[in-house]
Amino acid sequence: MRKFKITAALLIAVITGMWFHAEAHLLPYDNFFQWRAAFVQYSGMIAVTLMSLTMLLALRLPLIEQFTHGLDKSYRLHKWTGIAAVSTGAVHWLIAIVPKYLVGAGLLERPIKGGGPNNPDSFYALIKPLRGLAEQLGELAFYTLVVLSIVAVVGLIRYKGFKLSHKLMSVAFLVIAFHSAILIKHSYWPYPITYFCLTLIAAGSLAAVYSLLGRIGKSKHYLAKVASFNFSAQNKVVDLQLNVPRWRGHHSGQFAFVQFPGEEPHPFTIASAYSESGNMRFMIKELGDFTSTLKNTLSIGQAVKVEGPYGCFNFSDPDPQLWLAGGIGIAAFKAILEERQSSMNNVKTDLYYCTDTPDELLIDELQQQAVNANVTLTIVDKQEPLLCVETLQQQINYLLTRKIWFCGPVQFSAAIKRDLSKQGYNLAHYHEELFEMR
Repeated sequence: MRKFKITAALLIAVITGMWFHAEAHLLPYDNFFQWRAAFVQYSGMIAVTLMSLTMLLALRLPLIEQFTHGLDKSYRLHKWTGIAAVSTGAVHWLIAIVPKYLVGAGLLERPIKGGGPNNPDSFYALIKPLRGLAEQLGELAFYTLVVLSIVAVVGLIRYKGFKLSHKLMSVAFLVIAFHSAILIKHSYWPYPITYFCLTLIAAGSLAAVYSLLGRIGKSKHYLAKVASFNFSAQNKVVDLQLNVPRWRGHHSGQFAFVQFPGEEPHPFTIASAYSESGNMRFMIKELGDFTSTLKNTLSIGQAVKVEGPYGCFNFSDPDPQLWLAGGIGIAAFKAILEERQSSMNNVKTDLYYCTDTPDELLIDELQQQAVNANVTLTIVDKQEPLLCVETLQQQINYLLTRKIWFCGPVQFSAAIKRDLSKQGYNLAHYHEELFEMR
């Protein structure tokens, strides 16, 4: 994630430098509307750049996932670049629209507009008639994008509506791409910034079309069948076994999108190591409308679709490790426990499983797997004090040198990270799955 932030900052810095190069006479400007025209261009270019990055981050491409260290990180960045893009777009809109109202109110003198090149055979003469249309459509698309973004961030709609809203965002982006490309200032055309921005606009547009055609994740789609399932009423978890005959494999800690009949795909951690038989296990907690009714809609042999694997929540570090699981977060560690039983991995590892609803069958299974995997397991249930860094320091030797893997509630993780940071722990060694995909 840090690498992406640096890249985005460098990208904006490059655009800023190119913009200054194209606006060589910016500082000597003595007319308000000259400054306004320059900053309308600059804010628009930054906004469309951020929008293009947002579109690219949504593609679930392996290269992008590797660059951001996991699809969960890609989607978190997708969310924040989207918010930044809309915010910058709002600044762009204000710079463009407010002076028009001030002119209408008589508070500013109407600017004298240049006519542009007079050559009727020039390319500019061909696109000049489109500028008015580009302005109108761009403004409407921006309003649409603002409304859709607010709906998506606030989370007032269910997943199906959320997916539809993102399809509409892709359409809005294509309109804004047209608006941005047509309205690049003619005086910029001889400069690199024009071609740099057009390249970014083209990349974002291709990503938008790719999304609208439903191609995202298609290369990772597999047909599967429900092999078995069991519902634990105690902790409200569906233990689901799928058979995915053509599954190409996964690493421990990864997740997949599972699509049940009549539903949209939902992400779940793969709770089993890779098997050539294609058998996969998922532990699905009742957390919402869909997961709460899942147990009533499943049937043996039922056809489902699986997409994946995704995620970089791996355990390859050779240094001593500490695994922290909160509630259903234990699913992220089930696969690695199973894998280590046959890998003879001797990395010193402690696993803490914190649960309000301890299931005896699951705990028995975990204890057996932990012994076979040479992992020290500690169960922290509702009868015990909440797990905290102070307790961990008392029980774990050299805690601050351990590499930590966490999967569980966001608030739990925030508290652990806050207290670790106070003790001088390097949070670059703290790994967690950001499972909020919206």
